[in-house]
Amino acid sequence: MNKYFTAHEVLEQVTGLNSISTLNKWANLIQKECDYEFHYDYIPFNVYSKRGQTTSHRKTRMFTSEEIKKFQEVVHLIPSLGRNQSLMKIFSDKYIIDGLKHSELMPIIFEKVDAELSSNTELIQSQAKKIEILENHYRAMLRQLATLEEKFTSLDQSSGGWFRRKR
Repeated sequence: MNKYFTAHEVLEQVTGLNSISTLNKWANLIQKECDYEFHYDYIPFNVYSKRGQTTSHRKTRMFTSEEIKKFQEVVHLIPSLGRNQSLMKIFSDKYIIDGLKHSELMPIIFEKVDAELSSNTELIQSQAKKIEILENHYRAMLRQLATLEEKFTSLDQSSGGWFRRKR
């Protein structure tokens, strides 16, 4: 199970990240441009009013330790690549693929196709096993039907004395 950290805890752990507003801007950009989803949780906080103290809950973006490591990598890359390029490089799968040459891209494509084929092969094998089981059940049902028909015909022939007319 992942342990999640608040923005304040991330700020303490990532050196070079100076404010929560910067972290929120980065997270918003990552979600918008990279199709990346962060975990959200409802955090309780106290509200003070004339009637006294009440507890309310606020939807808050939470971060995993892996995401914190990625933010630290972004901080190190910003001087050389800039903010947007650094965020895209670390958080986006598209950036990695777009930056590759065709010769580098082909093995990745083959790997993804092989993974898809292997999952489809597993699915086909499981469906074939189910079909085999159904065929066995079908054959058993046919045998049962044949034995029932034999019993019925033997009963029908032997019951000739039951429904005779009286003369």
